[in-house]
Amino acid sequence: MKLVLSTLFIFTLNIVLAQDALDFYNAGISKFEEGNTLGAIKDFNDALRLDSNMSEVYWGRGSVYAELEMYDKALADLAKCIWLNPKLADAYFNRAFVYLGQGKQPEALNDLNMYVLLKPDDMDGYLARLDILVQKSEHKRVYADMEKIATLAALDPSQFLQRGRVKYLMQDTVGAINDLDSCIQLMPTFMDAYFVRGNFYYEAKRVQSAIEDLNIYLLVNKQDAEAYAIRGECFASKAEFSLAINDYSQAIALDATNPLYYFDRGFFFLQMQEYDKAREDFKKALIYNHTDKKLAYFNLGIAQYKLGIAETACENWLKSEDVGRDYWVKYCQ
Repeated sequence: MKLVLSTLFIFTLNIVLAQDALDFYNAGISKFEEGNTLGAIKDFNDALRLDSNMSEVYWGRGSVYAELEMYDKALADLAKCIWLNPKLADAYFNRAFVYLGQGKQPEALNDLNMYVLLKPDDMDGYLARLDILVQKSEHKRVYADMEKIATLAALDPSQFLQRGRVKYLMQDTVGAINDLDSCIQLMPTFMDAYFVRGNFYYEAKRVQSAIEDLNIYLLVNKQDAEAYAIRGECFASKAEFSLAINDYSQAIALDATNPLYYFDRGFFFLQMQEYDKAREDFKKALIYNHTDKKLAYFNLGIAQYKLGIAETACENWLKSEDVGRDYWVKYCQ
């Protein structure tokens, strides 16, 4: 669950509060940032004993409860915060994620609508709301929020990454890659950004750049089957089929029931004239229910024919129907 930690401190308020309560509040914020949730709760409790009307303290303690998935206590504190200060936007944002944790999507959407109303230039609100609108298939509102996100300033690496994804969905590949460039410049250790940019490069047919990004990503994320498969596709597009096979073998070792991996590796084996291995991969693709069974049977037939198993090849070309009809007519009649 995503939580926004407010950067608003008590001393920025117009209301003058007791210094001791302020000290406890700021100490609680510091402990929250450090991950010391129990210490943060204790400090927030002490602050409220001194001043029970300090809205930000309810926000802080409610956010800690939310982090601990103590949703009832979180909702009580965040509701109290909003009652004391209806304009404290972060309380709506955090309460929305508590509602999502409880499976209350309509309530979460209402709070995110309030957050966007109060902070119309904050990308995080639109990004969070976008997830819900997509699930609800509210396509007009989805596109409106995507357009808004594309125009807003990105303030940190995460926002550059998310804005890049949105631009890519809007078919602005150049803008998407530029955002990922900015993300990586700000945080060179942000591995997810290399994966996303590598994928964008691959889709834009800039395969060497894609390979370079995926190389960096896979140095750290060695258990990501999809990343190996994408890099394998990049190698295959350069006709480097042995490297493609190696990457797909890594992907299969991590995800042994994915029919797409067997199908693609089988095709690469065909290019390498390793027909026995290709035959086994196409069989596995069919066992694991490849979505394009006609093409799988067709390629299986090719591998079998090359191995001299003409009768079985013809049977599989018949199963491939229109895809293998010409081959059946030419080699099987």
